[in-house]
Amino acid sequence: MSKTFASKPTPRQAMEWVKEAGNGSRRLLFTEHAETRMKQRHIARRQILEALKNGLVSEPLHEDERGDWRCNLSWFHAGARVTVGVIFKLDDGSELAVVATVVEG
Repeated sequence: MSKTFASKPTPRQAMEWVKEAGNGSRRLLFTEHAETRMKQRHIARRQILEALKNGLVSEPLHEDERGDWRCNLSWFHAGARVTVGVIFKLDDGSELAVVATVVEG
């Protein structure tokens, strides 16, 4: 399984990785929790990708209680505000973005 960064990624790096993930040029994973929330809240994968590509930081980069580096991005798509929680991981030496959760509203 992937691991977290030993040191904090810069906010600039984090935003680059998020935008690359939204454009398909960086690995992007969805947790089971995120997939469940997407179904419950009727949020499509396209809405998530739009939020990653165009979203604004609604919760800045920070270390959570598990030691993961994460941030939240929000974006209006299809008439709804979508907030995406993203965790940054290392996997076999490459950085990837993990969609941890999604919220509408």
